[in-house]
Amino acid sequence: MALHDAGEPTSVAELARRTGLPQPYLEQILLALKGAGLVKSKRGAGGGYVLSRGPEEIDLAQIVSAVDGPIVAGDFAEPHHGDACNHEGQCALLEVWADLGSHMREHLRGYSLADMVERARGLKAYSGLEQVAGSQRG
Repeated sequence: MALHDAGEPTSVAELARRTGLPQPYLEQILLALKGAGLVKSKRGAGGGYVLSRGPEEIDLAQIVSAVDGPIVAGDFAEPHHGDACNHEGQCALLEVWADLGSHMREHLRGYSLADMVERARGLKAYSGLEQVAGSQRG
């Protein structure tokens, strides 16, 4: 929607055509996004979906959370603290997973939908992979 935003609603059929996603699956995604307040729908002729606010105000963490639920690394319980852990080493590992989930959420918050539009249009290069690859080689 953000790539072709003209302020007019876009039909599910049109979105399915553009994205290559099956229409029933896309409808589920749009309902989740609507429930999270990220998109609005308009019924009737010329109806469809529009972003509920500007793409610069919507970040990837909001989108992922709306569609997939809370952003976590694994499906683990909260770590115990102090002497409460009765599973050798497990609580220390749970803290690492909780920390990783926090880093993922923060990283995704750093990308707005507007950023993704710029990247898709080739107006903004992604330097993260080059930095990671360079640090692994060095």
